[in-house]
Amino acid sequence: MSNKDFFENQSALTAAKTKIYKEYIEGYLPKLLMTWGKCLIADLFCGPGKNGKENGSPLILLERLDYILSSDQLKKKSDKKVYVLFNEQDDSLVKNLNENLNKINYDKSIIDIRVKNEKYEKLLPDLIRIPEKQKIPKFFFLDPFTYSNVKLSHLKELMNLSNPEVLLFIPIFHSYRFSNVQIYNETHLTRVFIEEFTSKGMYNYENVYDFMDSIKEKLSKELNVPYVRYVLIDGGGSKNALFLLTKHQKGMLLMNKIAFKKTNDGKSIKIKTESVGNLFEIKETSVIFEQFKEELKEYIKKENTTNCDIVDFTIKKGLLPKHAKENLVNLHKANCIKVFDENQIEIHNNLKWNIADELSKTTYFKWQGDEKN
Repeated sequence: MSNKDFFENQSALTAAKTKIYKEYIEGYLPKLLMTWGKCLIADLFCGPGKNGKENGSPLILLERLDYILSSDQLKKKSDKKVYVLFNEQDDSLVKNLNENLNKINYDKSIIDIRVKNEKYEKLLPDLIRIPEKQKIPKFFFLDPFTYSNVKLSHLKELMNLSNPEVLLFIPIFHSYRFSNVQIYNETHLTRVFIEEFTSKGMYNYENVYDFMDSIKEKLSKELNVPYVRYVLIDGGGSKNALFLLTKHQKGMLLMNKIAFKKTNDGKSIKIKTESVGNLFEIKETSVIFEQFKEELKEYIKKENTTNCDIVDFTIKKGLLPKHAKENLVNLHKANCIKVFDENQIEIHNNLKWNIADELSKTTYFKWQGDEKN
């Protein structure tokens, strides 16, 4: 399928991807603009702006920006500026993009749009140099037609900028399918990607989660990024994934919330397609939460574990503070933990433990021993 043909219609998997992008923009931009007033958003493989009759990422961004900027709070804030960069290397798609952008009304005094028609690899060096002159937040959406376009070194350069976030799309199906197959051709793009982007390389992965966890581990370690979060978009015979890379806990928490709105496990969105059945088994929801329960217990066994530590640990695991709270209540009932305030006074009421999205005070969790049978 050519790049042009791909944009003729919007598939179910693409619709799910753009929905996640839309919801992240909706949650990310209002708080960011209220805090900073300015930001850069770069969509580096933007396409023509529409997928068939449906809006693609460029038009979704402008639609959401118009809505966000209409809020009373942001109307009162002066000196707002959103720098937007759309890049697409296909000439015909850029022509369609400009036509679609010309049909959109937006506040040009606030939204500064630039359209580039360059190869991503050629654009990247200038893009990396220019934004660093300003310390404003930067959000990069990388949705390449093939995963071979984006290199680990590119992501490292982007994440070394000030206040960056990257939302990376990977068509995971093809690479996972061949991850445990010996590919002898050293220049085979699939092998190159697997070796570069996973901590295990060519390996007989247990399932698609194991494969994506290996990518997550590699990204977090090599890029020195504390918060890496993926969402699997599972169409049965086809699987895609979005990876969020951020240095900010709030960004990770936002993506965790979006994922749990759409899934039972916070990881895998099931999409109905014409494909029959799933080619790869995945872990059941109960297994994911059982694993977190055991990991949380081991984490609390560390000396002087605070609510801040527990909430951060939980968010990094891709879950929500409420999931930690449920486990903590059960551990407390089983006399495995005790909770204290800053004055070392024991807190029996779990409503005062302050395990939440927003933390107002520090509490301490001390391990008392495993549950007695």
